[in-house]
Amino acid sequence: MAYKVADEVGISRDHVIAGVLPTGKADAIRALQADGRRVAMVGDGVNDSVAMVTADIGMAMGTGTDAAIEAGDVTLVRGDLRTVPT
Repeated sequence: MAYKVADEVGISRDHVIAGVLPTGKADAIRALQADGRRVAMVGDGVNDSVAMVTADIGMAMGTGTDAAIEAGDVTLVRGDLRTVPT
């Protein structure tokens, strides 16, 4: 599913991290940050909250859970990842 979404929104499959547990998401973000990268995390559920807080910027889907919206720095009003660049 992650690769399908990446294809639809124009993200290279090389940049997709999928199939990880909630703590694994935060660990993956920390590893990218340790490599000097700035990381954005988009999520919609409770299981995304820790990763969104860990990321340099957390973006919650407005159609997601209250926990995700609270954890995010930004809430995307539309449930469309293509709005992220704007």
